[in-house]
Amino acid sequence: MNIARRIGILFLLVGVLVGAGSASAQDEVTLTIWTFGAFFTDLYKGIEADYKEIAPHVTIVVEEMPYVQLYDNLQGAFVAGVGAPDIVDVEQGVISRFMKGEPGLVALNDLIAPYEDDYIMAKTALYAHQGTIYGIDHCLCPVVLYYRHDLFADAGIEMPIATWDEFIEATAPLTEQGISPLVLDDRSWGDYYMLLLQSGSPGFFDAEGNVIVDSPGNIAVLEWYLGLLESGVAISTGDFYATMGLMAEGKIAAAIGADWYAGTLKNELADGAGLWRAAPIPAFEEGGARTSTHGGTAYSITTQSEHPEEAWAFIEFAMFDEDNKILEYHVNNLLPPVLSHLDNEALLAPDPYFDNQPVGELFLELAPEVPFQERGPWFNEATVLVANAVFEATQGEKTAEQALKDAADELRRQIDFG
Repeated sequence: MNIARRIGILFLLVGVLVGAGSASAQDEVTLTIWTFGAFFTDLYKGIEADYKEIAPHVTIVVEEMPYVQLYDNLQGAFVAGVGAPDIVDVEQGVISRFMKGEPGLVALNDLIAPYEDDYIMAKTALYAHQGTIYGIDHCLCPVVLYYRHDLFADAGIEMPIATWDEFIEATAPLTEQGISPLVLDDRSWGDYYMLLLQSGSPGFFDAEGNVIVDSPGNIAVLEWYLGLLESGVAISTGDFYATMGLMAEGKIAAAIGADWYAGTLKNELADGAGLWRAAPIPAFEEGGARTSTHGGTAYSITTQSEHPEEAWAFIEFAMFDEDNKILEYHVNNLLPPVLSHLDNEALLAPDPYFDNQPVGELFLELAPEVPFQERGPWFNEATVLVANAVFEATQGEKTAEQALKDAADELRRQIDFG
């Protein structure tokens, strides 16, 4: 860590502590962080020594636990009024659980405000309700098409492909060889949601919080989704490891996924190094959006923290120090949602796993096209109901329209019931 960087952060930290009237530099402070992934634990361990140099009075304790257990424990702590950590990694799909009534999380609007020109603020929508921001995302999560370039080349398919209609036509040779051009999940909301956002829909709610799960546009996207599966352009295995196995065998040629999915491929398909590349997602129409977004995890501070100022100082260090965000990219392929970091050479370097393609350049190119999405306190319930609707529709139990209408009606009933 260079001296200027160290001094700059030190002054920032001292200013936060003194200005807020918190513990002096001599007081020992322990900050507890709850997280659900080894990749986040590795990040915190990787920056711990540097942080200790600039804040020797602060000790960081990381508690990693399974995803479901973490958020059940967090909800229990909020109900009990005790037991919550100082900082918690809140995954975007679950934060709506904590937005009903008192959220138990600190409002971050004023703390984030100095960074509004540098941070990609669209990411805060995932963690906001009625204008209050409760989390700041680790990552940007642009979505690309990951594909086996050897299979595409052998079939005479040139990449990238501009539109989905062209993708369907161009990948016919793969289908004829018994290779599925694309994999889509028939038991979850995630793949459908990515494509829904790419189509221009704000998701499951509009700006006023009204349920739009069964809007004509959302229905049309699910009907199109079913068409890909029914025609054989896409396959669904119903199981993550079955999908990875078919990819390893060369039976699935492509998948849509966010930046972190690159890390998934590297971890699960290490023998595929050099066989994969990435491209923009084909647009729904010429000139349309070539990406989407999926996933994300935010730093949040709980209202039970006795040291909220120190908690934010640590988050600032982890979030806005460029060296730390580059370390995080190397640990888990999470692209930083900080504009001043995106031209870092480490993000733009050739990636051996992806046939020496500089995948970071593609992420950077697509970053401005990452779509906005509407969330709110009922998003978690919406995902459960839409996942069920996708399954019912893909299994032929209901039409796309009926499945989404039933899901929307049930969601409205739950909201009305409170």
